Amino acid sequence: MKKSKVVIITLNYNQSKMTLECIDSILKSSYRNYKLIVVDNGSRKEEYDYLINNVDSKVLVRKIEKNCGYVGGVNHGFSEANEFNPDYFLIMNNDTLLDEKAIHYLFEAAERNKQNAIVSGKIYHFDKPNILQRTGSFFSDKNYLKEIYPGKDEEDRGQHDKEEERDMLDDIFWLIPKKIFQEVGYYSNNFFLYCEQGDYALRAVKKGFKLVYTPKAKIWHKGSVTTGEGNKLSPAVNFWRNKGSVIYLYRNIKKKYFYLKLLKSLPKLIIKNTFNFLYLRSTNDKRSDYAALVGYLYGIKWIFNKKPDDGYNPFIK
Repeated sequence: MKKSKVVIITLNYNQSKMTLECIDSILKSSYRNYKLIVVDNGSRKEEYDYLINNVDSKVLVRKIEKNCGYVGGVNHGFSEANEFNPDYFLIMNNDTLLDEKAIHYLFEAAERNKQNAIVSGKIYHFDKPNILQRTGSFFSDKNYLKEIYPGKDEEDRGQHDKEEERDMLDDIFWLIPKKIFQEVGYYSNNFFLYCEQGDYALRAVKKGFKLVYTPKAKIWHKGSVTTGEGNKLSPAVNFWRNKGSVIYLYRNIKKKYFYLKLLKSLPKLIIKNTFNFLYLRSTNDKRSDYAALVGYLYGIKWIFNKKPDDGYNPFIK
């Protein structure tokens, strides 16, 4: 089987040591026909210098002066990757370690599906290397409002070793055939961080493409170190998540279901914030719940102006 050209895109933002570990795992890949582009997304000078001084000469580092978010960084990577006329784009997080045969198995699955599918694989917890984090997901209703995650936090005993179509995949790592990119285009600039991959996946599905999980392709994921997602109470994260979720749903579900969701969710957030201020809870809890409400309101504001996300977050100093 001919080895098609793959361009791998990953981002670095003030996490150069972690990015270099990710790069090292990619360089050990058994699949050799690839280019690796690292987009430095406005890192501090010392972080960028550390990356440049320690990165392998085979890696292409492209610097953006200002952090333009995950979406802006990946889209910049797409533009750079197009210069090499690739057959596939592999998007992957920098807080990951890639199995040496992962690209090979992603490629084989994409070829089996005649390049009509975005393909991802088994995502494990980094600190629990045999515990599954993601294998894609299914929607439990037709309105994309609830998801079921097969295998989540389960020990891998081979119970999810069947290649099959999913309703949703995460772009922690996924392989996008050129023909899909040509049809779907870039990530939507209505997002800065969070929900952009769901939007992209559904845009692909609406154009007749599939989302395929293939079990032999494996990666280990540390878990959003840059954003601090591990801290579920992070106000900045809660703002972006809730803003992104409103925009994602508005763009992808029937409007009557969207407004029903809005009518259910917004009063709950208001009541929760009112309760927090009336009763004793930690300042961080209050601030995080408040950030969720503000993010939701900013998402609603977007419905009326449809402006690209410039990265503004009132909870980042």
